[in-house]
Amino acid sequence: MKRRTFLQLSGMAAAGSALAGCRKGNEKLIPFLVPPEDGATPGIADWYASACRQCPAGCGILVKVSAGRARKVEGNPRHPINRGKLCPRGQSLVQELYHPDRLRTPLKRSGPRGSGQFVQISWEEALATLADRLRPLAPGDAGKSAVLWTPPLQGYLAELVARFGQGVGRLQHLAWEPFAPEWRRQSLYGHQGLIDYDIENTQYLVSFGADFIDSHLSPVRFNYAFGRMRQERPTVRGRFTYVGPRLSLTAASADRWLPARPGTEWTIAMAMAKRLLPQVEPRVLAAAGLDTAELARLTEPYSVAVVAELTGVRATDIEAAVAKLVAIRPALVIAGEMLVAQRNGPEALRAVELLNLLLGSVNTPGGVYLTRPEAPGNDSSLAELQQTLATLQAGNCDLLLLQGVNPTYNLPPGFGFTEALAQVPLVVSCATFLDDTVRFADLVLPDHANLESWGEAIPSAGARGHTVGLLQGVVKPLHDSRSFPDLLIALAQTLGGATGAAVSEKSFLEGLQQRHAAGNPARWNELLAQGGIFPAEAAPPEPLRQVSLGRPELPPAADADPDFPLQLQIYPSSAFHDGHGAALPWLQQLPDPMTTAVWGSWLEINPQTAARLGIAHGDLVEVGSAAGTVQLPAFLYPGIRPEVVATPLGQGHQGLGRYADGRGVNPLQLSSAPEGGGGFPVPGTIPVRVRRLSEAGELVTAGHPEGSYRRELLGI
Repeated sequence: MKRRTFLQLSGMAAAGSALAGCRKGNEKLIPFLVPPEDGATPGIADWYASACRQCPAGCGILVKVSAGRARKVEGNPRHPINRGKLCPRGQSLVQELYHPDRLRTPLKRSGPRGSGQFVQISWEEALATLADRLRPLAPGDAGKSAVLWTPPLQGYLAELVARFGQGVGRLQHLAWEPFAPEWRRQSLYGHQGLIDYDIENTQYLVSFGADFIDSHLSPVRFNYAFGRMRQERPTVRGRFTYVGPRLSLTAASADRWLPARPGTEWTIAMAMAKRLLPQVEPRVLAAAGLDTAELARLTEPYSVAVVAELTGVRATDIEAAVAKLVAIRPALVIAGEMLVAQRNGPEALRAVELLNLLLGSVNTPGGVYLTRPEAPGNDSSLAELQQTLATLQAGNCDLLLLQGVNPTYNLPPGFGFTEALAQVPLVVSCATFLDDTVRFADLVLPDHANLESWGEAIPSAGARGHTVGLLQGVVKPLHDSRSFPDLLIALAQTLGGATGAAVSEKSFLEGLQQRHAAGNPARWNELLAQGGIFPAEAAPPEPLRQVSLGRPELPPAADADPDFPLQLQIYPSSAFHDGHGAALPWLQQLPDPMTTAVWGSWLEINPQTAARLGIAHGDLVEVGSAAGTVQLPAFLYPGIRPEVVATPLGQGHQGLGRYADGRGVNPLQLSSAPEGGGGFPVPGTIPVRVRRLSEAGELVTAGHPEGSYRRELLGI
């Protein structure tokens, strides 16, 4: 063994020893003891512009690099999405890079599936195994097919995957993950491009379940905009109302919270539409294909008194919100994921978005802008996911290639994904960590970390012009890993023939340079220094086309199932989002903004409900549904309706490294429904029962948040 290799491994061993305890003192991740031989001058730091892919927002980052090692990540002030700001998930990219549990070399399964037993192999053997499985899938041949499952892709990578699939032949590409903005396809606007909410210029904002400060679409972008709405104009302070059953961080930032029963939020929008309709010029509705008389009939039943009874919100609070929406301009309404996940999610979404049309807030300052789809994507629907799972379960798939997704964790058991894997001869996973799904793979291919990768980050929202963030590898890869696009290119060269002709570039970096700089080194360096391609000015919006409103169904009666009397709401964690960030100890130790809980899961329960069930703060409780049970500590939280309990998604992994493995619970295990609303894997709420087990809840909090949500101020 070389002295350099010995010192590197010794450094990682020391890091692992320092990280043994999760809650005992501060911890450090030590990159390596010896800097790279071709590293920069000691003591001199360089900053490199890149982009973050921890969520679909696509923020720009600046990475501090000294002695060849990444030291710190901050926001890029030039980037039009985050303007120099950055959330904790983006700042944790350094921990992903130097994580002691990263996959370091290709692996081949040596034990039963799910055992996590693997042996190291070479990249040559891994590529040969994949190529042998793909060669029989030539176009036109009969027989089985292969499935490639990735998150939604855009830009050059989406194009590369499409060309690779065409060259291979019978290769189906599924681009799906739980909180991807695919549900936007079902919006009133019928728009395929990005959507930008002009929050900074509005004077009255109403959010129906859109937690834009926590996790909705582009939280850093919307946080910045919300701050300007509140403080930028000396004589105008924008006002904000939130509608939803739980007091999230976004709801806590509002002037007024309307704690509507789950599934009834849209009826408040209908009451608002009923008041607004007489003020709208018929030509505005006609241009969108809507009939004034039909809308009048549709909104007629939704008086404030009726809606107050349906939602459980005080009539005076609804009247105040309706009065503001009628009187204040510009006004903006946002609908969020929790609304869309309900039983009649798509129709409820359109009912809420109708308000922007009635307000004249589409493609106007302080409203919602429909921007051009500059980079075509390939995100799949929930129906396409179910069709793919049916293909796997029927045994009609010879190869399942997974990249950047964790369906064993993110899909409820009712989808049958784990059982479907047993019908697939070869399961291959490209990943950074040995997560819940990778444990079931036959072949494991280590992917680059974000700071080692080249690529694009195209924003999912907030861009009004051609915006492409450029990822650059700010450090050399630490392990024997390959980026996913370079894996496809190498595989195409191994296959040759039609696939090799379809994917002819030598590397993904070469393709990026050609795509964005036409091979001009000076132009490429200029783009890298800036951090991407940013518009000089806002592009003209896309016109509003004819819309289809649909007819939302009234929610079921408020009488609860005696076996499952409560409604469980699962919401995306502000730290982990859908769970992939749970591997990073910085995020594990990040206090939840409303409960200050860390290092685990918890159940938020109203104090009235807890008293009735004999539950005290911190008790261990059992939450049961028709699908199963989980155990977690109770957090008495007055910011939630009495008939609702809530828990964040993100914990409860079987794998994903030493900091996430076996910590907390995965609440998706409580969902038995194989379909949700609006493209989500679970319903907006799940009927559950809760019972106390003991005092040993082991609730860990960083402080006591009481004061920001005193019960007498909440209105429930």
